[in-house]
Amino acid sequence: MQSVTVRRTEQFIENRKRIERTFRMSTPQVHCLCALLLGLDDRDADLASIRRGKKILKKNTGVFSAFRGLGMAPAAIKLGERSDGERRLNFAKDNQRKLKAAGFAPTDYLCPAAFLMAKCHDRADAVANAAHGHYLEMRHAHRILTGGEDVMFAVLFAMYDADKTVLFPRADAAMELLSVRFGRTNAAQMASFAIAISEQEPDALALKTERLYDAVREAGEKNREMLDLPLLAFLASLDVDETETAKTVTEISAFLREQKGFSPMRIGRSQRLFYATSLAAIDALHAATLSPSEAAKKRDLLQTIMMSGILLFVVASMAAATH
Repeated sequence: MQSVTVRRTEQFIENRKRIERTFRMSTPQVHCLCALLLGLDDRDADLASIRRGKKILKKNTGVFSAFRGLGMAPAAIKLGERSDGERRLNFAKDNQRKLKAAGFAPTDYLCPAAFLMAKCHDRADAVANAAHGHYLEMRHAHRILTGGEDVMFAVLFAMYDADKTVLFPRADAAMELLSVRFGRTNAAQMASFAIAISEQEPDALALKTERLYDAVREAGEKNREMLDLPLLAFLASLDVDETETAKTVTEISAFLREQKGFSPMRIGRSQRLFYATSLAAIDALHAATLSPSEAAKKRDLLQTIMMSGILLFVVASMAAATH
């Protein structure tokens, strides 16, 4: 691996360890999600900062608040690193109310979506209403697939003023191609969203996504699951070299497999591949030549993919455990 990739991977491993010490009741997947979010901004986990964020949440939310659910750890990290953490939390709480008023059902995904909206709190009413319009379009196209996790994509589209008449035909075109190989699945739908909000031709991006998927498998990751498909669509939108990217993903995955906390007994192959692909995507984003506005949009897209994918897996696992 290149030195920058080694450093980023080691940072991810160390950050996961530190977060686990603070949020012992959270799942290993949530610990890894927090570590990825820190890595997205190239930040080391600071225990004092994380505990400060946790204290802000506990002080300003009730015991049964949704903000103390699955998204508590990621929220605490974001709040603790800011000098205006309480103000930011108040923005998120207000955004959550506006999302509910717009028509969204209360789910574990509403709080992360509310935090995503914090940067545009001055137009939260308009964003919430536009997001619900996007969500209805998603449900119209794929009623069975569209669930609570898609609120984050709906909010992302609204934040960046995506035109529904352009966005959803692009998503449909990508989904038609992806579904031939990957079926009409949540992974394919998320990948189609990542393609839709990009600027390149959806057909070309969908085909490049499939080539990246094959390249990773040919490079040694024989995993048949598709959790990483939306991340590959993101990488395709950055026009990465397919062979080099597949090599990077497999090298990161092999490196993680040898580390404490990432063994097959603790983290399944598909999850480890998701983390490895996320780290490769963060690397590619930081290396890309983008305008500040485009870099911000890509960052928010990658954050949305990582959060939606991991929280969807956690929620599904919890539901399976109760049956």
